Formats: sequence, C-alpha cells, structure tokens
Amino acid sequence: MQFFRRLPVKLSMEKRRFLWAVLLFLCVILPTRAQWDVSYSHYWATRSYINPSFAGEKEAIRATALYRYPWSGIEQAPQYFLIAADMPFEFLGRRHGVGVAAHTERVGSLRNSLLTAQYSFKKEIGDGFLNVGLQAGVHDLKFNAGNRQFVADSLSLSHGKFQVASTDKKLFDLGAGISWTSPSLFIGFSNLHINHPRFPVLNPEILSENPDAPPLLPIEPTDSLRSSVPRSYNFMAGYNIRLFRSLELQPMVWLQNSSDDTRAQVTLRFVYDKKFSGGASWRKDHGWVLFAGTTLKGVEWGYAYDLYTKGFGKSSKGSHEMYLRYEFPVDYFKPKRQPHKSIRLL
Repeated sequence: MQFFRRLPVKLSMEKRRFLWAVLLFLCVILPTRAQWDVSYSHYWATRSYINPSFAGEKEAIRATALYRYPWSGIEQAPQYFLIAADMPFEFLGRRHGVGVAAHTERVGSLRNSLLTAQYSFKKEIGDGFLNVGLQAGVHDLKFNAGNRQFVADSLSLSHGKFQVASTDKKLFDLGAGISWTSPSLFIGFSNLHINHPRFPVLNPEILSENPDAPPLLPIEPTDSLRSSVPRSYNFMAGYNIRLFRSLELQPMVWLQNSSDDTRAQVTLRFVYDKKFSGGASWRKDHGWVLFAGTTLKGVEWGYAYDLYTKGFGKSSKGSHEMYLRYEFPVDYFKPKRQPHKSIRLL
C-alpha cells in the first residue's frame, strides 16, 4: 500500500487505475476445476466475447467473424468459430452497449455451441468510460470440452488424435465483467460461467476407435456421471503508444485462470497508418504466435500462426487463426435530412 502512496504526482490517473486493477486481479484469482474456454490469438479483436463490459465500447457498429484451427495435422483436432456484433446506444440520457455472440466448437462429428447476449452500462469519467457488463446465454453441449484427451499413435508420437466424452444437454450460462476504456488504454476483468452449469456425461469412458493406443497424457478415472462448465476469470489490458505520426505500438496482456491452470498471453502489436498491423505474442507453456493484418475499405482482416515449443502442440503442424471485422458509424441507418427549397424562393 505504501508503494501507491509514494507514486509521483505526475503519474497519470489512468496509470494509477491500471496499477490498482493489476493488484486487484492478483488478489481475487480463485481456483476452480478445468480449462474450458478457448484462448484466441486475436483476443483483442474478440474482447467483448471474453468480457461483456467491452460491448459498445466504440462509436460504431462492429461485426466480427473468427475461425481457429489448432493443432493442425492431428486427427479430429478441434475447430472454433465465433461470430460477434456489438454497438453503443443512448437511453434516458445514459450511454449503454449491447452485443450478441455465437460460438461453436467442433471435435470430429461432435459440436458444442453457445449463443449469448451482452449488455453494458457506461459511466463517463474524465476522458474514458467505466463499464459494467452482464452476459446471458445458452450452451448446446454434445461433448465435454473439459475432458479432451490427446492420444498418441502406437508407432509414432508425431501422430495422434483427440478424443472426448459425449454428452447431450442445453445449459443456461451467466457472465459479468468490469472495464475501463479510453482512447489510449483499456483494462478489464471478467468472470464467466458464474452459475457453474452442470451436465450429465452419457459415457464417462473416453471414446476411442483404437482402444489399444497408449495415451500421451494420463486419463484419470471418474466416479461421477456429472460434469460442469468451470468458472473462468479473465484479466485483459492494453495501451496505445504513438511512436511517430503514423506508427503505433500496442502492448497487451491477457491472463485467464480456471482451476489450477493459468494461461498467460503477452502481445506486442504494431499498427501503421491505421491500415497495416503485425506483431508477436508469447504464450505461457505453449510457445509463440506471429500475426499480421490489414484494413481495406472498412474491412479489417488478420491471420495468426501459433508455433508450439512446449506441450503436445509440438506434435502438430501449428495452429491457424483468421478473422474479419467490419464496422460502420452508429448513425449509418439514421435518416438523412433531405435538402429543400424555401417557398419564398419559388
């Protein structure tokens, strides 16, 4: 606490809030059960899906589509699809934000999906906004995403496949978040799957077409036919540093905790002339991510490649991820004033 009291007076209020938020996050991380949520490489482009308080953060209507194919070269490797949209609006003199998102995860012929709606209340403070958001949605589960296993080929560790335990259930899901956004800074914390949705597992045994294949990772037996979607805690922050007139440096970080596992992703992104971008991320216990993108006629496009240096991802050919985003002003659909002539001039 003495550290914050001794901060120099010249330190901006935004940086003070940033330090306090980091301290708060380190104090409130709690253990749950197992990782469930996807860690996207372009997490800054999908942050309203990770934290509902970011919905409507810009003066624009935004629509984003993202596709991720991790661990290419591994049989039945999962695939992820995300479609999200958000926008701000004003009601009773207050600023608000709304958003929707549809997420699909596929492993082989099995598929999980989540359809969710988001709302955020915004309070203008200084040159930024304090945002508080809520999220509600429905899971349509066909397999237990927290029970994915990588099974190695009996002849070579360079081949293998994913296996999952099946289920069939629709679940209600809740999430919440808080954030601070300004032209140069964003920082937020969210808690997803607050209600800890539970579901039955139809077959607790790991399904396998080759039951004699030795597992690369140990499979723990279970004495229960029920599982759950574990709570997820997310901290995200980023800052824009203008190096030159047309060049910006954007350092960012995303921490995601669920059970005893904490994922960390640290990113350094460059943006030139608001049109071209690129950079790299470091992922804890995984490796590196290289990405690049461009913006043409209001359409933003990005590609990322994950290079694994640890874990069973080393047995794959890496991961691929692409996204498209389109945004346009909020008043795009407002009726335009039609020019007219005064009757006095007729």
